Amino acid sequence: MLFLCSVSPKFITAVMGKKCEGCKIAENYNYWSELPATKHQFFKVMYGDFEHQMNIPQKFMECFKEKLSPWYTLIAPSKHKWKIRLSSTYDERPLVFTDGWKQFVRDNGVETNDFLVFRFVGDSSFEVSVFDKSGCEKEGCHFSINSNSISRRFSCTSNLHINHGSVAKEEIEICDSSSEDYSLWKEDEEETEDVSHVITEEKRERRGGSSEGKFPQSQKYFISNRRDLKPGEKKRASKMAECYRRSMKDNKRVFPVFQITMLPTHVYRGFNLTIPKVWANKHMIKESHEVELRVPDSTKGSWRVGCRWTKGGSIQCQLRSKWPVFVLENNLEEHDTCVFELIQKGISDDVRTPIFNVHIFRTVDHIVPLTVSTRMV
Repeated sequence: MLFLCSVSPKFITAVMGKKCEGCKIAENYNYWSELPATKHQFFKVMYGDFEHQMNIPQKFMECFKEKLSPWYTLIAPSKHKWKIRLSSTYDERPLVFTDGWKQFVRDNGVETNDFLVFRFVGDSSFEVSVFDKSGCEKEGCHFSINSNSISRRFSCTSNLHINHGSVAKEEIEICDSSSEDYSLWKEDEEETEDVSHVITEEKRERRGGSSEGKFPQSQKYFISNRRDLKPGEKKRASKMAECYRRSMKDNKRVFPVFQITMLPTHVYRGFNLTIPKVWANKHMIKESHEVELRVPDSTKGSWRVGCRWTKGGSIQCQLRSKWPVFVLENNLEEHDTCVFELIQKGISDDVRTPIFNVHIFRTVDHIVPLTVSTRMV
């Protein structure tokens, strides 16, 4: 026979036990005095005027055994750093983060009701994790950049935006790019030489009897100054491009796309890019024309590039005229990958120019400008 009986909450508490006051005191002492300072952390919920300053918990500053510094470094999950001043109010309570804090908030997209955890890591530095009101960590903090370290022409402080044009962080996170780092690149301060009037097409075949072939002519080509690629980096860009294309399908982006991984003849010499034949037959105008290339969020505008169909045995659709200008101004290199997204289909007789968004994926994030050189042919 089964007997049921009610159990008093007081009985449960007595059985489970609780900490005595002496142990609580000992735990407090051991936490602040015996444990290394790198075990200490605190959290803050963002509300009120959090964008301009942030109070440090009074207990943390009273018990923290490290000597307080007037400046602290905050390290985001992206490993980028921000210098923040620790100041006191008029009555020296509480201590607050002031100078530099507003920039940290902006660069990491901190919002009202976000939950920040600060873990001391030594050398007057805290690693900071940011959680949103859902209770999950904010993804963007793993890709944030200190805006003081990038060119002013960029308004976005995600290193995915800097490195991959318009590609959103949610799209890149789907795949492992096998990148060892997302280091920031700075654009060269000097203006890039305008070579649109001196870059020529690959040397045309000379035919017997023509006076053209009797005298040497100059031809421009580009020299890469990029560091040597590490194992696995050659395929990094193409993997990220494929990942982006899958995310386009998931997001039901309906524009036709094709993907090209850059070869030396695309970016260093010759300067012709062949559009995949099946794709071109389906989507491109069947005559020579211009296309407009846009790199999303680029401040350089757009590029008008000549597109032609070759004659002879193998009929191909190629980007040629002014393609090297696009290469140079966007610093495309061998093994970089471009996804061409046809956002406006062209109509014959130049009634409507085809327009492509070109999404650029790089094998190496740090950009070193190409060198323009000349040879006699």
